[in-house]
Amino acid sequence: MFWLRPETAIWRYLDIEAMKGFEFEGRSLDFGCGDGVFSFIRAGGRFSAGFDAFQKTEKLDRFYQNVDVYDSYDESYDPLVASSPSYQISVGFDHKANLLRKAAALNFYKETIKGDGNAPLPFDSNSFGSIFSNIVYWLDNPAEVMSELGRILVPGGKICLMLPNETLPQFSFYNSLYAKTKDEQWKWLELLDRGRLSDNIKQSKSDDAWREIFRSAGLSVSHHSQHLPKVVIQAWDIGFRPMFPALMSMVASVDPQKLPSIKAEWVDALRMFANPLTAIGQKNDSSSAFHCYILTK
Repeated sequence: MFWLRPETAIWRYLDIEAMKGFEFEGRSLDFGCGDGVFSFIRAGGRFSAGFDAFQKTEKLDRFYQNVDVYDSYDESYDPLVASSPSYQISVGFDHKANLLRKAAALNFYKETIKGDGNAPLPFDSNSFGSIFSNIVYWLDNPAEVMSELGRILVPGGKICLMLPNETLPQFSFYNSLYAKTKDEQWKWLELLDRGRLSDNIKQSKSDDAWREIFRSAGLSVSHHSQHLPKVVIQAWDIGFRPMFPALMSMVASVDPQKLPSIKAEWVDALRMFANPLTAIGQKNDSSSAFHCYILTK
């Protein structure tokens, strides 16, 4: 389903591997669920081979203006679910209505709620037994966000988080070659970054710095590991991203009857590179770009 963006598939796989020690229990929250595809797959849900994560996109002509081309939905959207996941999540929460509509189409979330993760959350205190989030670092004030997540978590509940290490900006081509140096010969890397390091990833911190935020929110770390080393991050940093609009145009011109065989051949070729990268990316190393935490209250 990520055949045109294999770098995304590698990242998602490594996140799922890092989360193996976390299970949803009690009333559950996917905080920043997006289109729901990641959590659906992690829960054991599967899609038919004809489904693409990018089947409903728009504004591709503004791709290099940092527009979220996935923020699109109409009634023709069909996730082509082949098998249902082994559990459901109680609440999917996100700030984009179109992504929530895609998430709802999975029939994986019992409820979807639109809201701003930067604001006080619309949930009662002690109302969730388990929470997962991969967006805390996109928000303005992680300390305030963690305080809110701690507030709505029941005593003894668990939170699983993916958070960037301080090494992430160092691995970014845009950040290391242009943002730090302001060398005009690298200004074109803004097209590659597309606002990721410059606008969206607001917080990258050491393990000690994140732990201090957790302590202030009344949360303790029960598990910590690190994944996504430099080689994987730099493969992801470029990937097929620069060619995505052109690739989408190419796919649109292919005979639909021929597309499945082309897609299968494409995926088989990509596995030769993705498999060794994922093997490298799973290693728990303090220099890797992302932390995986499981927290308790």
